[in-house]
Amino acid sequence: MCRLKVFVFLILFVTKICDEVDGVCKLSLKNDFGSPSPVYLHNGDFLAPTNTSGDILLRRSETIHVACPGKNKFIVLGKNNTDFNLFTVKCVKDQTFQGTKSAWVGNFSEIKCNAPPWFNTEEIGDCYEGYKFYKVGYVIDNAFYTTYEACFNKHLLHTAYVKHKIQPKYTYSQSGGRRPHFIEGDLFGKTKMNKLYANENQKRRIREIFGNGKAEQYITKIQYLSRGHLAPRGDFPLHAQQRASFHYINAAPQWMRGNAGDWAALEDAVRRRAIRSETMLHVYTGTLGVTTLSDENSTYKDFYLDVDENNNGILPVPLYFFKVIYDPREKTAAVFVSINSSYYNQTMTDKLTFCNDICEHNSKYSWLKWRSNDGTHSFCCSYEEFVNKYNVLPKLKVQGLFF
Repeated sequence: MCRLKVFVFLILFVTKICDEVDGVCKLSLKNDFGSPSPVYLHNGDFLAPTNTSGDILLRRSETIHVACPGKNKFIVLGKNNTDFNLFTVKCVKDQTFQGTKSAWVGNFSEIKCNAPPWFNTEEIGDCYEGYKFYKVGYVIDNAFYTTYEACFNKHLLHTAYVKHKIQPKYTYSQSGGRRPHFIEGDLFGKTKMNKLYANENQKRRIREIFGNGKAEQYITKIQYLSRGHLAPRGDFPLHAQQRASFHYINAAPQWMRGNAGDWAALEDAVRRRAIRSETMLHVYTGTLGVTTLSDENSTYKDFYLDVDENNNGILPVPLYFFKVIYDPREKTAAVFVSINSSYYNQTMTDKLTFCNDICEHNSKYSWLKWRSNDGTHSFCCSYEEFVNKYNVLPKLKVQGLFF
């Protein structure tokens, strides 16, 4: 009898250990999430992959808070609408979950929202002169869950930089769902940003600034100003965080060839590199200066997509896009810069390259392959050389290069 008790104890002990290590619930980002996708919270933060395959593993009875924040947003369970926007479930087994305060039991993918959840911005202080710091995320049960932070000038309609974090396991993303539209929220006043980004407005502004004959030269079917993401959608694993990236505070006018060329190559490379880092990386993505184009008299002028009531330019087309990758554990950093124009010749791009290119002919940066056929020019800087030239970021404690 004693041996039997010991045997049963060992079985229960091993089962408990297996549950803790491997999890008894396994959620796949590809198959096990409902749509419209809610906001998922776990241990006080956004739910995220827990293993190197991009799955989410949970122990028995471990809980997830599911939320549909926003006006007239509600939880849907299977085919049944509810009148609440926050619902807590616990792991039963595999993809089966149970409500902690209700009789509902079902597949995790049956939990969804009646409409996509709504995200918010909240001012949290000053960045530097003329710019305010905002956090962007979701208000759930009177608490703010931040997706990223942005340093923004609402009079100039310019974002200096956006800060977000990327973990190795964040390189996996929830699949499916429609690409959201960008929104203004309440930071842009009466300005309709979608109209300013429209090709017709781009052509109108080019005619006003550079002359009637320049609109068709600069704006074509394959070359126009896109809404260039700063913190990219692909850096966030779940749909709720991805959706929050579609705020105009997280965008800047970026020429399409660069957006789909060097810049896309950089974003992809950083995600791949994050896997190797095995630590949380801090990413600062921003814009600098104003792009100039040649008018009908071969004079270069600044390009803004609109003017204010005093005829001062607003919503500048940036001269540079930059991305700072910072590893706070190793205290290493590197800065990647792309000149936001395909209309500059070699002499001009050489002049605009303001630092010693640390990526060029350096095998330690073999993980980054620029798409040299996109007509733009990109380069890499040490953190020290970058901040000596442009003092736009909070001071980071950097002791070496991020490779």
